[in-house]
This record gives sequence, structure tokens and C-alpha cells, in this order.
Amino acid sequence: MHNTMSRTTGRKSRRPSQQESVPILSAAYLKNAKSKKDIISRLSAITNALESDPELDPSDAPGLASLSTLLVQPDSFLHHKDSDVRLHTLLACMELFYVYAPEPPWDEEEILNIFRVMVRMLGNLGHTLESSGSGVDGGGTSGNSAETSCGENSNNYEHYFRILELLSEVKIGVVLVELVRSTPTDLDPSAEDELRQEALEILCDLIRTIITCVHVDHPPEVAAHAEVAVAACIEEFDGSVPVQVLDEILVFVGAGPIQWVTNPAAVRAAAAVALAKKKRQPPPFPQSEMPPAQIQQTNPQYLVAAKIIRRTEDKISSPIAALLNGLLGGDTDVVTSISVVDLTETTTTDARGKTVSTPSAAAVTSTGQVAHTGADVWSITYELHRIAPQILTTVIGTVASSLVYPEVGPRWRATKLLGRLFAARSSSIAVKFRICFSQWLRRSADTEQKIRETMVKGLVSFLTNKSHETDLCQDVNESLATILTKDPSLDVRLLAIRQVCELAHNATNDAISDTAATTPSATTSNTTTPPSRTYTPDISVFSAELLLAVANRVSSKNKTERRDAITGLAQIFHKHYIRKILRHVQDGGDDCDIEVILRVLHEHCSEEQTKNYKFVVEAEEKFGWIPQKVFECVYFSDATDPELRNRIYQIVDDVLLDGGLTATSRAVGLAIILHGLKKKGKENAFKWMCALFSQRSQLQRALGLYLDARVKAKGCEAGSAEAFTADAEAMEKLEVVASLSSPLVGISSSNSDSTADMSSVLKRFHTAKDKHIFRILSTIASPTHSPSARKRAFDELPKRTKGMGAVSVAWTKALARRCSMGAFVNFESIEHCIILAQESFEANDCKVSSLFLTCVKTMIASFPALAATKESFKNLVEFLEVVRTDVTPEAKKELEEYGIVTLISDILAKSASSMPGKGNGDDEETISIYETLRSQLLRLCKNDGTPEQARNSVHALSSLVNPVSQHLSLPSRVKKEKKEFEPLLKALVAPSRLAVPDDSMASKQKSKIVSVLSAIAAVAECAPYAFNSTGEGKTPLCWGERAIDFSLNAVLLGKNTSSNLSNEEYSSDSGSESEKESPAKGRRSSTARGNKAAVASSKENDKVNISVHCRMICASIEVLICHIRATIVRAKADGAKSELEAPSTEHVAKVFKTLIDI
Repeated sequence: MHNTMSRTTGRKSRRPSQQESVPILSAAYLKNAKSKKDIISRLSAITNALESDPELDPSDAPGLASLSTLLVQPDSFLHHKDSDVRLHTLLACMELFYVYAPEPPWDEEEILNIFRVMVRMLGNLGHTLESSGSGVDGGGTSGNSAETSCGENSNNYEHYFRILELLSEVKIGVVLVELVRSTPTDLDPSAEDELRQEALEILCDLIRTIITCVHVDHPPEVAAHAEVAVAACIEEFDGSVPVQVLDEILVFVGAGPIQWVTNPAAVRAAAAVALAKKKRQPPPFPQSEMPPAQIQQTNPQYLVAAKIIRRTEDKISSPIAALLNGLLGGDTDVVTSISVVDLTETTTTDARGKTVSTPSAAAVTSTGQVAHTGADVWSITYELHRIAPQILTTVIGTVASSLVYPEVGPRWRATKLLGRLFAARSSSIAVKFRICFSQWLRRSADTEQKIRETMVKGLVSFLTNKSHETDLCQDVNESLATILTKDPSLDVRLLAIRQVCELAHNATNDAISDTAATTPSATTSNTTTPPSRTYTPDISVFSAELLLAVANRVSSKNKTERRDAITGLAQIFHKHYIRKILRHVQDGGDDCDIEVILRVLHEHCSEEQTKNYKFVVEAEEKFGWIPQKVFECVYFSDATDPELRNRIYQIVDDVLLDGGLTATSRAVGLAIILHGLKKKGKENAFKWMCALFSQRSQLQRALGLYLDARVKAKGCEAGSAEAFTADAEAMEKLEVVASLSSPLVGISSSNSDSTADMSSVLKRFHTAKDKHIFRILSTIASPTHSPSARKRAFDELPKRTKGMGAVSVAWTKALARRCSMGAFVNFESIEHCIILAQESFEANDCKVSSLFLTCVKTMIASFPALAATKESFKNLVEFLEVVRTDVTPEAKKELEEYGIVTLISDILAKSASSMPGKGNGDDEETISIYETLRSQLLRLCKNDGTPEQARNSVHALSSLVNPVSQHLSLPSRVKKEKKEFEPLLKALVAPSRLAVPDDSMASKQKSKIVSVLSAIAAVAECAPYAFNSTGEGKTPLCWGERAIDFSLNAVLLGKNTSSNLSNEEYSSDSGSESEKESPAKGRRSSTARGNKAAVASSKENDKVNISVHCRMICASIEVLICHIRATIVRAKADGAKSELEAPSTEHVAKVFKTLIDI
């Protein structure tokens, strides 16, 4: 024992003179004390004398034996009523332990009394600090209890620390271990057992006190001495360590490394508020600024216990494993012998109002200390994997056996524990115990909902921390997918959806995020908040099957499940697919090099090249289908699920292509998404997307009409009949707006008035006095509004409509959301699509150019004005001119292959109605642009345009002549219409063009008749006044009648009609073009060049002839129908002022009889 209790060199320097040494170390010296102060002084002198002579031999101090006896006698100094006397007596006794080592100078009972006093005195160390010597008031404690505990002992930190230091350096605690292990032979067996039991109880009290006395604000030496002192006691046991001793250590392990303690700042704030209330003063700060009632801090007792276990692992691992197996297996002897008997967890509510599980072994008191109240074996087992995972080698199997326990409680706790152990980042338990891991996975189909919810959390946690375990993660993905698709509980599925989507969205390509975990901040400098790191998995850990299982819930009957699933998927798509694809384009800004854009689009939109990139194929399989799911959700109407409808608008506008992307990036992203939606099998999603934007377009028009009607009503004289009529018309238009916007049932507002209905909301909205509300709405009623106008509407409308009530505010916000153009498509993205189409063509990539033009065509079908801005209009005209005039023969073939000219003409036809039209105030550049466009459109109609191009050109010309923005009188409109289209119609019905093709003609020449008839049909529809105007020449037939005669008689009825017209009548309109394209000359030229038609196979000629004649018949039918329909509709629309005459009943009957016969 003497070797174990050797002193260190760190002794105090207070050494008395040699001549005073003998008198001091005697009972007589202490008996001569006159007062309490004198007793303390003499005890200090004795302690200093013993401490100052490390080589002192008891035989050299004859009075030392009597002094030792005097100190511990009953009713003597060790049992003195004054605590300071007891403290200094204890210090002297501890020095005597070293002097007399290995045999103390006292009997067993006296030794136990010394250790009892030692335990009580050492407990005060946890309430005193080195720096101030005052009670602890910080670091997560309230301070009140500490001051009470310290009292008169507040200046005795050094003495308390000295007790711990001697326990560590001299290892005095082993004396108790010796008493526990063996007892004197002169006692009877019952007395020996009683003494051994008493010594064991005091040893447990000592260990508990040593660990508990460590405070978070103590210097590190305190924790170091505590570790050594307890470790010395454990290492002294030869065989098995008593379970009671293990209990005292494990109880602190179960508390965990972090603890919630009372916030001193909150205590002071509450006192200040109470004082102000007492004085009837306003509170010093609002309730929202109150400090949190609790804060987190490091648990120093846990750290000490963990170091003790690591230090003594060889001695303690087997006993701990046996103890845990006994507890988990329900061994009665083990359970009744220790305090670690509580196999449950207590739930408490923390300062944040969140329910948390707290081990019953670690109840934190207001002083920051840990109350010893029993333990949670599940938490202890989990914490041991951090400290000494080898201890759990035989414990995991015992825990796994509880997975099939018939009772829910043990089965749930085993499931939770194994989930935490398998998912622990610092452990490899799942790899080492694959069988147990497989048994745990099967709990995903447990009959108890609580266990399945625990499994969801455990599985997601495993993916978070174990993404490098590929095989195990695959099994986890399958289990989660099974829960998502087959679990009968809605709560479990919702939990799985939210946790999987949140984790997948937060996933990165880095294993560790630099972002620290959010923890409650400390309010005092003494509080220790432990650092933490947030671990996020790599996105590759999520299988495509798991994400598809989430998508499966989009078709659920539950509204919340549908909404959460599609929202999570959209966020995942944006972060891990479209953002990743566009990262190089985004880095290049709006002026990104076209080569970068072409490479991105070829990688993701070219099936031939995509196959060469494995990562592209994998990303497409995992994320590429998500936009399809988003737009398929448009199927759920406002009548079915208005909240989902609102969410879809938000996802499309702000998630798929968010505003943080540049306009160029959004244009490229739009091309990629639309290309995916047009793939085979995704046609429905594309149609639903068009339906969604069509509804927005209708809403914008309806809102614009309402705002105009409201302005008109406000302009009427108040109280007049005209004002009442105009106001009623405005309300009717507002009701149309409401029918296209979100219903009240789809608006969530915590303050909503349950009695509010749509009529009252619309009335309050219509009668609002704030004119800025309607001015703001007018800025977003047009699809060409800027993103800043949208942002301003979102910011200002809720503030300005606040006085109308919460329901009106929510409805107005929903109206603004549905009406405004988001980041997915707006005028900026369409402008950039047109520019990128031009640049792609200039880079000799017609395929990519067609992708961008297809985007424009798709979007202007709902929002024609997006391509009618000045910049877009100018670029389209320039593009059309380039592809029509400045191309090589090879490029012309590629243009025809991808339909570039057709796409441009289609875009112009649809958007021209929103163009401002040519006016007198236009500058030379604008006039030049209009003239260039007109000439190119006329060429497409008369010369070499396809049927679709010719039709589109006529529609574009019509819109340019009479744009919607110009409100002209009927005579002016008719005049402009005739001026523009009569020459065109005259050229189209010329015999050189309007003739049935000969079979010997080339296929291209034959097809021209179809284009001519398509152009004539478009003229009949767009310009009925020009079509029905009187012709010139030798016959009274107008130009339109000649086209009708040809279509009906020559084509449909097959009559050999002759118009008796000479080519001279058309020479002024057709010019050299008629000379080049006359049927006779065309045929002679074809024969002269080797009779190519005769060389071609008869089978191919038959196919071409059948195709041309069928298309010619269809085009003729279209001419007849358009003429009848347009003439009647326009005559009815223009009313009595119209000079149009409806076709005769004989003509209509003849046409329809012919169609019936066909």
C-alpha cells in the first residue's frame, strides 16, 4: 500500500523549524488549544508539519500515535460541531494516511468515520471556485443553492481541492477497497459482512462525490485528480468490480455529454420583470426578448466518468458487459442490487417547448449538479459505444434479442437503441453485427406504429451518418421505400416523407458540412456551449427507388401527404439536378460562352451523347422525372385540393428555376425541363403545364378587364345610374377573377374569420379606398412585368389590405401569387431563349436552336406578349431574315430538318397580336424592322414557304396591320386590311400558283399548291373584307371567289374549270416569280434535266402523289370552311356597319354536301 500511496513532488513550502516538529506532532500540543480559532490554528500547524516532511517515520515522532488517536476519538475533533475544525482535522488525518502507509493507525470503524467526513467535505468542492472563492453563480447554475451550500466554507476552495489532490496522489481510497475485499479474522461472519457492506456503501458515496464535485468552471486539474482517484480504487480490485461501484460510474455516463441547466440570465430577467410589475412599471424588455429558461452546457461529470472507464477498460469492461446483459435480460439479482433499474425514459419539455427524452439517472438540479436517482440502461449502452465500444461486443446480441419481445415497451426501446448505435458516426457496429442489423431492419414492418416511427428516424439517421456504407445504405433505402409505399399509418408516411426529403435536400457532395449545429446560445461568459458539427450525406446515398417511393405519395388521397411529397421532390430537383447542371452556365453569367451552353444541352438533351455520360444517365433516372410529377399535380383542381394548387404555383415560380439563377441559366434550364416533358410517356405532364399557364393567362386578362372596368366606374358621376351600372359590371368582372383565383378554402390564415365568404371578401376588396392596391395589381396583370414588380406586389399588398381582415389579405396574396410571372418563365427568360437560339444557329447547331425556339413557342401559346417586347421582336425579325437569306445549302437542309423557319413564323404569328404595330411616331430602325418582317412574311406566303409557314405568315401580317393595341374604326381597319391583303391574294390566285399540279412535276413543285391554299385559307380567316372584295380584270369574280371556285370545283369536284384569265392580269403582282414558277415552264425544265420523275421508282412517285393530293384536298376544304366561318362571324361582330355579305345558302349547302360526299 505504501508504494501505491507515494507522494508527488508538488508539496507546499510551509515548513516549521526542526525544534518545533516534535511538540507539534503530539496530542498534548492539540489539547492545549484554548478556543476554536486556536484549534484550527494548531490543526493547520500539524497538517503543515506532516506535509512538509515527506520522509517522516512514525518511530521518530513518539507523540504521533497519540495524536492520531485523539483526532478520531468520539466527540473529539473529527466530530466537532464546527465545520472548519472538522475540515482541518480531516486534512491532518489524510496526511497521517500517507505517513502510516500501508497500515493506517486506526481501526476499521475509525477509518470509516474518516471517510464519512471526507465525503461530506469533498462535496463542497462542487460549489466553490478557485478564482473568487465564492459560490458558483454561472456556467449554467442558478447560484442560490451554491451559496447556501458554501456558506462559511466559501473561502475553503484550496482545502477542498487539497482533499481531492491527496485522494489522487496518495490514492487513499484504496483503503476502503481493502476493507471491501477482506476483513479481520477476529470478527464473526455476520459482522464481517456488515463491515464489508458498510465499507462498500462509503466507497460508492466517495466515488459519486468525487465525480459530482467536478464543476464546469473548475480548472482542468480538478477533473484530472477526480479521474485518477476513482481509477485507483477500481484498479485495486483483483477480481470482479462490485456492481454497486459500476453503478456509480455508469449513472453519469447515462446522463450524456450535454445537459440542460437553468439559465442565470433568465432568472435575473424574471426577477427584473417581477420587480417592475410590483412597482407598476412597464417591463424592462418585451416578452419576445426574454432569455431562454434553459441553456446547454457540457456535462463535466460525464467526461470524468468516460475517462475513468477508458483508463480502467481492461479491469472494468467485462463487469460492465455482464451488468448490462443482466439488466437487459431481466436478471433479478442484478436489478435489485443497483440503481440502474429504470429501463424506461422520462419525457420532459425543454425551454424551447420541445419534448425530449431524459435519462432518469441524470436529473440536473438548479445548481448544475446531477441528482443520483437511478439510470436508463438504454442511454448508458449508447454512450458506452462512444467511450469504449469493445464493452458492447457481447451486449449487442442481447439487445437484438429484445426486438422480438412480445411486449411493446422493450421492443420499442431495443429498436431505438440499436438505431442509435447503428447510425452512430464513430462506430462500426452495423458492419460487425450484420445479422443484428438485418433483424433491426425488419422492425420497419412492426405492428406497432410507435416502433415504425422510431424506425423511420433511425433509418434516416443511418443515411445521414453512414453514407460510406454503400451496401447497408441500399438496404436502408429499401426499408424506407417499403414504409413509404406500404405503411398503413398516415403519420408514419408523413414522417418518412418529411425526413427523407429534408435530408436529401440538405445532402451535399461533402461528407461534413461547415455549418455548425444550431444550439441555444449562452448568455453568460462562464457557460460552456460544446462545439458541434452537422453531418450531411452525399446525395448518391439516396436511391432512385426511394425518391420514386416519395413520388408515389403524390397520388395519395391525403392532401397533406400529396403537398409534402411534391414540395420535397421539387426542392431536391432544384438543388441536386438543375443547379448542378447549370453551375457552369451560372458561373458564366448572362454573357456565358455559347460553347458552354451547347455542351450542357448536348449532355442532357441529346440521347446519343447522354448515353456516353454515366453520371448524366444516373442523374436523369434519379431526378429528371420530378418536373413531370410537379405538373401532373395540376390535375388536382381548386375544387379538389386548392392548397396543393397554390403550392404548385409556388413550386413552379420559385423552386424549379429560382430567381437566384441568371436569366441565361433560367433559359437553359427551361429548355432542359421542357425537353424532358416532351419525351414519350410524359405528354400528359406537358399538357397539364400548358393548362396551368393558360389559367394564369386567363387570370391576367380577367384582372386587367376588372381594373379597367373599375376605373371606368370611378370615372362616372357618383350616384348616377351610369355609375351603378358600371360598378355592377366591374363586380361581375371581379367575380370572374375570383373564379380563376384561389378559393377561400385553399387559403390558410391563423386569424381567418370562419364566417367570411367570398362575396364579402370581394365586396371589401372592391370598395377599398387605397388606390395603390389596384395600381400594384395593374403592374402584374401583364405577363411582361419585371421581377421587381412581382416582389413589390408581394411586399406591399399584404400591408395595404391589412385593414380588410385576415381573409382578404390572404386572398389578395393568393391572387398576386397566381397572377404574377415567376422565375420559371417571364419576359427575361423568353428574351434570352431567343438570343440563345440565334447564337446556337450562328454556332451551326440548329438542334439546340430549335430547343430554345420550342420553349418560346410553348410559352407564348399562353403569353403571346412575352415574345412581343421590343427586344424580342427585333431579334426574331433579324433571326428570320438571316435564316431566309444568308444560309448555305447544307445549313438550309438542317433548317428544314429542325423546322427553324416554321418555329419562327409560328412565334411571330402568335405574338404579333401583342406587338404595338407600326405607327407614325416610330423611328427609322423600327420602320426598317417592320418592313423587313413584312417582306420575309410575304415571301413565305408566295414563294417557298411550307403550308404551316405560309399560314403563320398571314396571321402575323394580319396582326401587324391591325394590332390589338390599336383601336381603329371599322372603315380604317377595312381600308388597311384591303391595302395589305388584296395584292397578296391577287398573287396567290394567279394561274401560275393556283393550279392542280401535274404528276410529272417534281415533288417540291407539287407541294407548293398546298402552301398556296393554306395561305389563302389564312387570308380568308384573317382578312374577310379583302377576301370578298371585288376583283379586277375581265371577269366579275373577286380574288376570294376565284380561290373558292378552284377549291370547290377544281379540287374537290374534279371539274375542268377555266377561269378565262390571262397571265397579264397578274403580271404586276407576280413579276419574275410567275415566270420562274409557272407550271408549263416548270414541267419543261424538269423534262429537260433528264426526266428525273421518270427515273424515280413508281412506288415512290405514288407515295408523293397521294400525299400531295390528299394535302391539297384538305387545304381546299380549309379554304372553304374558313371563308364561310370568318365571313359570318366578322359580319355579325361588326354589325350593321359591316359591308360583308354572308355566303348564300346555296353555296353553303353545296360545300357541305360535297364534304358529306367526301
